[in-house]
Amino acid sequence: MAGLLDFFFNYEANEAITTPKNYPYLIIMRISLSLIKCWPKKTTENLAAGAKMKAKVWGMVQNVLHLAFCVLTIVGTATYVMIHKKNMTFFELGHLYITLMLSCVVFSRLATLTFNEEYQVVANEFLNKIHLFYYKDNSEFSMQTHKQIHRVSHLFTLYVTGQMLGGLSLFNLTPMYNNYSAGKYSKGGLKNSTFDHSLYYSYPFDVSTDVRGYIFSNILHWFFSYIVSTWICTLDLFLSVIVFHIWGHFKILLHDIDNFPKPSKMVSFKLENTNVTISNENYSTEELEQLADKLKKCIDYHREIISFTNKISEVFGPMLLAYYGFHQASGCLLLLECSQMTPEALARYLPLTLILFQQLIQLSIVFELVGTVSSKLNDAVYGLPWEDMDVKNRKTVAFFLLNVQEPVHVKALGLADVGVTSMTKILKTSMSFFTFLRSM
Repeated sequence: MAGLLDFFFNYEANEAITTPKNYPYLIIMRISLSLIKCWPKKTTENLAAGAKMKAKVWGMVQNVLHLAFCVLTIVGTATYVMIHKKNMTFFELGHLYITLMLSCVVFSRLATLTFNEEYQVVANEFLNKIHLFYYKDNSEFSMQTHKQIHRVSHLFTLYVTGQMLGGLSLFNLTPMYNNYSAGKYSKGGLKNSTFDHSLYYSYPFDVSTDVRGYIFSNILHWFFSYIVSTWICTLDLFLSVIVFHIWGHFKILLHDIDNFPKPSKMVSFKLENTNVTISNENYSTEELEQLADKLKKCIDYHREIISFTNKISEVFGPMLLAYYGFHQASGCLLLLECSQMTPEALARYLPLTLILFQQLIQLSIVFELVGTVSSKLNDAVYGLPWEDMDVKNRKTVAFFLLNVQEPVHVKALGLADVGVTSMTKILKTSMSFFTFLRSM
């Protein structure tokens, strides 16, 4: 028991760990992401030809199974809507539209990530190269930053995972409680009514009045809810942790620039025809060589961070654009469902609404961290003691200054910056649509 508590609640970095994959927060994500085949797969370069082919075939089978699951949920929900829409209220249809859109979000992620080899490359690069674990011994500040990001990542993982499990539990337990309180589980309790479900699909058998069909579908709905929650919450969590580490890299780079060595040599000269003596600091020849090396390291470090951030935009851009589109469409519907203000509606939709809106807000704020810290690079580079350098190093500083003019942002398919500005526009539009639908 003590070991389990230590695993979850000891958020300090363990110095005995030799690879970041053994950190508790990454183990939690690995368990969830492995289920949806989004945890970076191991390289097959060192495997024999037969084992390599077997691993490839098994990977294809898993991809097909996930795709089939996603297509079946979309088709099943759409078919149910087409058959029953005339007998359903607007609020009931809203529930189906929300679940249908969630399935479409999962499909977009499956199509852009699971079948994309670049995602595997980027994820492996983060785990094997970009993670701050590999930079912690570079300096004392790097170690402090590594520990800070580790704590943030660990606590954030526990928070999002607990939120996900709590939300999907309430989403599925609410209709079960409604059935129980209405006496539908007792013998003859249905009468002329039907069982409530958390999800509605068109099945080839009766799940509305038949107990065996209801039990089977209820178990299936719990499983589907967990899969969809993992696709949305845990994948967002993994992306957020990656962004936390990019933020940490920018903090280390800023610290290196702000603590650039000052010149130690003092040069004095006397103005002609006066008794005025002017003293000026200047770098020695040896110091100028060290400066050139340090500037090169800073520029290479900055280039490495920018390169990885651009890869994140390319790989996750389509997913983020689809996600923003989903929030734009579902936000007003979720608010509309909550506006019924009945205990049943609030128990089912309020946690889902809070989770999805919070996912949008926290993901946007996390990405905004990168833009905020990278915007400080311009002033930091200009603040370097370039006036005391030689011509060669001044040209290097000018080149560096040119490269840090624009703040770094992850873009959603190159169309919009992922950050607070886009989030604010989506929330405002959702509120406007909600007000319009409510007035109808």
